[in-house]
Amino acid sequence: MAIGIQAFRGERLTEARLARGLFKKSLADMLGVSKTAISRYEDGQDKPLKERLTAIADVLGFPEEFFLKMGWREELEPVFWRSRATESKHAREMTEQRMKWICEAFSFLEGEVNFPSINFPKLSLPEDFRMISAEMIETAAENLREFWNLKNRPIPDVVLALENAGIPVVTLEIPSDKQDGFCFYSPALRRHFVGINTYNVSCARARYDAAHELGHCILHRNVTTQQERDPLLNKIIEQQAFRFAGAFLFPRESFLSEVGYPSLDYFCDLKKKWGMSIAAMIFRASDLGVIEAAERTLLYQNLARRRWRGPLKEPFDSLSDMPLEKPRMLRRGVEVILGENVFGRATIQAALNFPVRETEQIMGVENGFFDSAQIATFPVVARANSLRAMDLESGNVLEFPQKRQG
Repeated sequence: MAIGIQAFRGERLTEARLARGLFKKSLADMLGVSKTAISRYEDGQDKPLKERLTAIADVLGFPEEFFLKMGWREELEPVFWRSRATESKHAREMTEQRMKWICEAFSFLEGEVNFPSINFPKLSLPEDFRMISAEMIETAAENLREFWNLKNRPIPDVVLALENAGIPVVTLEIPSDKQDGFCFYSPALRRHFVGINTYNVSCARARYDAAHELGHCILHRNVTTQQERDPLLNKIIEQQAFRFAGAFLFPRESFLSEVGYPSLDYFCDLKKKWGMSIAAMIFRASDLGVIEAAERTLLYQNLARRRWRGPLKEPFDSLSDMPLEKPRMLRRGVEVILGENVFGRATIQAALNFPVRETEQIMGVENGFFDSAQIATFPVVARANSLRAMDLESGNVLEFPQKRQG
């Protein structure tokens, strides 16, 4: 009797299948086997032969080695989702697998370099999120901006602000208009992680999504998985995060001083300065009591009449007018490792064994980065027990104390 590959890990097959959006029956049909066979592989009751493993890897587009390596053993809960009520469980599962891979990638890089520590101020907020008032949210956003030295000015790069505070941000292209972003905390890595869906979104929308997820990090540290999944409580949680996003992007004092008479044309003039959509500024004006509910409705109706409502419909939504902000933290870690010749690109890819495009998205590098065997030179300067990497966009220098010796 033929013996299957004993190192095969069924949970990795589950990850790959869910990441590709396949049900067990669909994958079984593609492989010419029964649904029961797939279930037994995933449950660890059977091990596939070498030929079957090759077929599985080819069909799913994963390296064979991916199925032989232990996966991330941590439950990532709760996960804060935008639009949980409208997004299907099947679609969320596709993204949830990538959350585990984000943790794997970060853990691998952190084995070589120390990333910036989480840098949050101590805020006086109730442990029970249901007791957090609108005024508390405004104050929390103001205190955070002050702690991060952002003052009351526009934030040039929201993603960079999060990453400088120790929150890794990952942008993924998820073909769904119902998945804007997500946020979760990893106890093992002791970090919050933020993911932003850049599929068919503008820069202003992506900035708002990042600020929204930051709101969860700040306001909802004590929320349980059960509470997050409760439709009524989730509505409160999301409303609070929306309020925080507006307060973080366009502080109350600045908004009240700059917005005299709210109008679509006036908000349009402010859009590029504050990096906030017209629709979001209407919402912000309502939050602050600058306009009544009837005025808000009228402004949204006029927004639709001008055909400015919807994905990429507003003025300056073109990426040529306002380019998307790019994550840097994980990419900088890769650049430091390559610049110091700690590992080559092939070694990094082999250590993770994700599909190449998945690795590139998670790491925030350009397409084809891990296809090339050539190792580029980066502006890295070594000094005693530390590595320094210059951010080519801003000119800022981040230090990564080196963990490995020799």
